[in-house]
Amino acid sequence: MLILLAYLALEGPKPRRFLAELFWPEAADPMNSLKVTVHRLRKTDTLFADEEKAWVRLECDVLELREHLRSGRLAEAIHLYKGPFLDGIDGEAGEELEDWLFSTRETIAREVRWGMLELAEREAGTGKFAEAAAWAEAAYGLVGAPFAEPEELLRLYPLLVAGGNPLSETVRREAAELGLNLSLTPEAARGRLRQSFMGRERELEKLSGLEPGEWAWVRGGAGMGKTALLRRLESGATYLPARSGLPYATLEPLLGSQITRSESELLRVLTGKAGTWLLDGWQRMDPESRDLLTRLRNLRSGAKVIVASRHKAPFETEVSIELRPFSKAELKPLAGAWEATGGIPALVGAFLRGESLEGVLESRLDALSKTGRVVFAALTLLPNPDPSTVRRALNQSSAETAQALEELMGAGLIEPSGAVRTPALASAWVRQNPSLETDLLRRLAPLLPDLGAFPLYQRARSLVGTDELPGMRRSYLAWSRELLRRGFPQKAAELLGELPPDPELSLLRARALERLGRYLEALSVLEGVPETAEVASLTGALYWRLGRPEQAKAMAEQALKGSLEARAEAQNTLGNLARAKGNLKEAASRFKRSASLWYALGEQNRYVAALGNEAVAQSEMGEDATEVYRQLLEAAKDDLVTQAICWLNIGISYWEKHRLIEAETAYKQALAVAEEAGALAQVARALDSLGALYFEQGRKAEAEERYEQAMALAAKIGESRLTGNLMANLAQLREDLEALEEAILYLEHTGHGDRADIFRMILQDLRSKKATAGSEAKRS
Repeated sequence: MLILLAYLALEGPKPRRFLAELFWPEAADPMNSLKVTVHRLRKTDTLFADEEKAWVRLECDVLELREHLRSGRLAEAIHLYKGPFLDGIDGEAGEELEDWLFSTRETIAREVRWGMLELAEREAGTGKFAEAAAWAEAAYGLVGAPFAEPEELLRLYPLLVAGGNPLSETVRREAAELGLNLSLTPEAARGRLRQSFMGRERELEKLSGLEPGEWAWVRGGAGMGKTALLRRLESGATYLPARSGLPYATLEPLLGSQITRSESELLRVLTGKAGTWLLDGWQRMDPESRDLLTRLRNLRSGAKVIVASRHKAPFETEVSIELRPFSKAELKPLAGAWEATGGIPALVGAFLRGESLEGVLESRLDALSKTGRVVFAALTLLPNPDPSTVRRALNQSSAETAQALEELMGAGLIEPSGAVRTPALASAWVRQNPSLETDLLRRLAPLLPDLGAFPLYQRARSLVGTDELPGMRRSYLAWSRELLRRGFPQKAAELLGELPPDPELSLLRARALERLGRYLEALSVLEGVPETAEVASLTGALYWRLGRPEQAKAMAEQALKGSLEARAEAQNTLGNLARAKGNLKEAASRFKRSASLWYALGEQNRYVAALGNEAVAQSEMGEDATEVYRQLLEAAKDDLVTQAICWLNIGISYWEKHRLIEAETAYKQALAVAEEAGALAQVARALDSLGALYFEQGRKAEAEERYEQAMALAAKIGESRLTGNLMANLAQLREDLEALEEAILYLEHTGHGDRADIFRMILQDLRSKKATAGSEAKRS
């Protein structure tokens, strides 16, 4: 009979037929069996029944235990637990009743274990690690409880480690069998547990200082730690989580059996009660409880009332607290916590417990409205926070966007500026929702400036696999121009190669390839592009590099009739042509004109390069240009290609002064910078210069190695001046007169007479030496 009373005490009134079939499923007449039992129990004044249902009125320690747990009186609840529920009684009456008995037994034990763990964590939070470990050990071995679940093992382990309890190794092994890798030092475990509730000392002090009859309102978005704050108030308080459904469901623990009375009578009951009430989740409460509490606020009562809500209080309170994310200073004792969590309390808690931050963020976002989640995703995708762009992209009213921003700020997910607090976690969440990401990228990108839109277009292109998004090509061009301006031609060329060609794109890609020294490839890219002054200026520069001086001159002169940019490039080409013929004064003048035009255009790196050419021409005329090169190097700090050129020129200047060690250092620096930039032409020039320097020092093996490395690159580049120079240098090193003659002819044919003249003199010297050596051999 005891099991029937316990069942009705826990489950409430039940129909007679239901009870008969549950308790006497094998009886010939289950209803008669129930009738006999009801008749016997009525004499004890514990069970009552009418024609339809049966119920009980008796004190039940399980209900009292659960009330203590719900109210936060954990020690009292644990004290009431004397072992497994209805220990010694089995469900011989039937399988269904047996299932209920075993399930209830396990559920009650789990609830008690939860209370023990909560109590243990409270003790650990104040530094009482031995006491905390004792509670954890008791929770693990609780009689009647099933094997610990993975979530419980995650809570047990740090408590046991912090207290030095040997049971921690058993828990670790059990976790490993479930695929959980648990590993903590005692110091790490204590630090985690001690700091598991931090930064709310002032809030706790305010709430603990309430006087009877005073109310406090704790406001904060999802994940701001409202529940955690209430749970850590004085243990004598009554914790009342919001409940919906039946009228006064939330206040039932306070009202008890009087819950069926009228509203006026219930108000008198509550007015006469003292203590501290912790009401968690105002908006989720049943409306009857909210209305009753609102009326109670205007009456005198002996209770201290603390309400937690995501929303503002609907009435005045003595204390009002707004929960915000933890500051960087508050999280300073926890290495890496601020960077990983942005101070969001829910994430901080997960960080301290070693849980997945991605999962916690996802659960926080799931608690938001759909509009809030979409706005959060849009802010995550923007390179800079801009709520107005989000509003236009989503076609929202100002009120809709403002409400979503308020929701996100309340949850601590964004700053007042709109900046996302955890950009890395947020980006990972967005990537897990590709349809949402794609839709937002399509909406946001066209609203941004071309440079700012590029990262969004690039992501959208990878998701949808199309090159036809509105504004995308313009954004790619703008980004590529910026890469060129900053000295990253390799990246610009690769980026422009991703899109189908058109005249504007091909011209810009050819310019990037020219900066890299890939002259033949650049010229091929320009094939079929309509000839404009800009195309002519670049083609002229390429012809000069490829040893076609007459065509280079024609194209450069044609480009002089074009824009400032075309004129600047054409003057530089004409300067190179003049220098190749030994007309150094004209060359310096052309380079100077080019520099002034690049300066007017705001092209700092091109300006620096033209000045460098002018300095070389001046140096070749006998003027000291070392200091000019140093200034140019400083000005070219954002352009690796120009830096490489400057270092090469500095090396030449040192060599001319016979400062060979410093020259070698400069050439090596040029080589390193050119390799970093991916500028093949400058890499080859640096290797050629090092080879020539080593040859002069008598280091022939090293010189030959550098020459051969440079020659391999020159074959890819196709620059005639560099190729002819390397042919001649190798021939001189090997004293191969025929090869040197071929190199001189090649340089002359490709318009580099100045270099041909130099090597012709070297050829004459080599012939003289060989003739002298032959005469001496004959005499001997």
